[in-house]
Amino acid sequence: MARFLFYDDQLINILQQHEKPSGGAAVQTFSWIRGLTKVGQDVFILTGADKNAILKEECRDYKIIPLYDNNKGVRWLRWGYYRLPYLYSKVKQVKPDYLYQSVPGWASFLMGSVCYLLNIKYLLRISNDNLLDERINRQHSGFKRFFLEMGIKMAYCVLCQNEYQLSQVKKKYPQKQALKIPNPIYLSHSPYTDTTQDRSYIAWVGLFQYQKNLKLLYEIASTLTDEQFKVAGKELYGNDADTKLYLAKLKELPNVEFVGFLSRDEIPSFLAKAKYLLNTSHYEGFSNTFLEAMTVGTPIISSDKVNPDGFISNNNLGIVYKDLQDLVQHYRAVSAEKYSQMSANALGYVVEHHDHEALANRLLYFLEKREKVAVT
Repeated sequence: MARFLFYDDQLINILQQHEKPSGGAAVQTFSWIRGLTKVGQDVFILTGADKNAILKEECRDYKIIPLYDNNKGVRWLRWGYYRLPYLYSKVKQVKPDYLYQSVPGWASFLMGSVCYLLNIKYLLRISNDNLLDERINRQHSGFKRFFLEMGIKMAYCVLCQNEYQLSQVKKKYPQKQALKIPNPIYLSHSPYTDTTQDRSYIAWVGLFQYQKNLKLLYEIASTLTDEQFKVAGKELYGNDADTKLYLAKLKELPNVEFVGFLSRDEIPSFLAKAKYLLNTSHYEGFSNTFLEAMTVGTPIISSDKVNPDGFISNNNLGIVYKDLQDLVQHYRAVSAEKYSQMSANALGYVVEHHDHEALANRLLYFLEKREKVAVT
């Protein structure tokens, strides 16, 4: 049995009864936690400190270690005299075999350093494609990029979500061990099978931010005026001008309804009543909303920019479009028979390729195999 420590400051938002918005990386990490726990591994969670959080009943047995106080200390200086010593102390206390970080950033260098000092294997999951090419320049300064790259170099293994990420890691870090492994999702013992119920709208799920491309969402909704759109999500503080502009424009459309932030328990029902899950993002790694939609037999509509490894088009799981006109043309051409087939394919694909328990065993097999090679 191996000991894992998962480091994600947003996990607490998912674990508590009154959920708060979290990024897709935290959702994915929670599935890894559930999978590795299910197959008998010793799992610890290092996440944000929230004194007012009341954990969900199913999460109360998790070994949770509170992260440092985000508001304590002097900006930048606090990393040296407070945060880094705190991290070192907590990681040393757990002394895991593996430390998993869900979102690489400039502080990955610090976490990698802690793991090096404590002789812990550092697993770094690439959360988004834009971390590995020129798109990183949009949100990361040269200083942050330098330390992010140092953090990647310190990883025992880089875990990739798709072939593009794997190829970029191999090109930029040829000596680094890397593994492409799909995102896991929790699948109940009674998977959703009713794909015949009334589906009355096109669903969109996500945080309202630049990456999610609300401009394209507005263009699609204002073109498909005979379709109802339901938008689930929450606006982030300090958003870009385009996001604010098109969020306001979307709220003026009569065929668009904002349903607010939905908890993890509310997402399946929301997606099960939808004709499609619409993705409009500029970029992703592998959106967890794809998996959530497929578990309830809901086909996906996504651009060719967000079709990792061609999995949607290659497996007939929905509609992949090049531009707005292409989307409308394909959307109008879907017959009832073709739709039923896409729905069935979606459910079958997620069960076969993304079960959290199966992927936990796959990750363990890879790590154990690497350990044996290192010993010999």
